Amino acid sequence: MKKFILTLSILVIGLFTVDGQIDTGFTTVPLVNGKVVFEQFILADQGVGADQKYALLQKWGKQRFTGNPLLSGIRFDDKSRSVTVSSRAELMLPSNKEGVKEKVIMSYRFDASITNAGCMLVVRDITYQSTQQDAASFFPKVYTAEQTITDQAVNANGEEGLWRSNIRKETLATLNNLYADLSSVF
Repeated sequence: MKKFILTLSILVIGLFTVDGQIDTGFTTVPLVNGKVVFEQFILADQGVGADQKYALLQKWGKQRFTGNPLLSGIRFDDKSRSVTVSSRAELMLPSNKEGVKEKVIMSYRFDASITNAGCMLVVRDITYQSTQQDAASFFPKVYTAEQTITDQAVNANGEEGLWRSNIRKETLATLNNLYADLSSVF
């Protein structure tokens, strides 16, 4: 009887552990040929054909991005069953020493391509622009993802390292929201 209760307890704990896991798409910052490129494959229902999956992707793209003031461009390619989106996101960094939250604009491009098994999401061309103006320049400074969120960049000392680490956390959260939103389509 004790073995039965112990086995049942382990099964129940295992079920809660599996059920409680969150499917996170992006946890690290990968480099491909020296560039930051996030890639994630989303499995889709195999009972749905590729054309139907592409129709779902088109509908999602139009609903999610049409009318968005941060959208730079969206292109649907019916032949390759893909969508390319160039957009921006506002990242709110934690308060600095003066207690002021900094807003950073992240620009990025992503491709979502339909295959028979699902959808391939590729996020690339990520840059950051601080909304705080540098007094020495009229033009805002633009930082690439390679300069900002890679492991090497985040390991910088002091305030610069903390700033980059915060941008990295916000970037991963933003991309995971995008991934979760797109995953819910399929």
